[in-house]
Amino acid sequence: MADRARNRPDFEKTLKLYLRQAREKLNGDLAGTREAIKLIAEDKTRNFIEMTDRGLSREEREFLKALIVASMRQSFCYGYGIGKFEGDTSQRVYL
Repeated sequence: MADRARNRPDFEKTLKLYLRQAREKLNGDLAGTREAIKLIAEDKTRNFIEMTDRGLSREEREFLKALIVASMRQSFCYGYGIGKFEGDTSQRVYL
């Protein structure tokens, strides 16, 4: 346990680096993934409107879509970063 506490700053520093790399990849090389996230967000917004049987104004729909996109991008970045960390260190990461 003491080993984990001692290595925590290294873990955080490394994970921040990998998160930055993931954002750069998502904004650059992975344009298709970025577009897919937007399409999924539109679909999820439509599903939300149908399930709640409630109409949303254009601003509300755009806000909900932006919220979904931001969440999916964050999830992608953390998945990329944690996966890369686990691959480099051969250690499991539990959050």
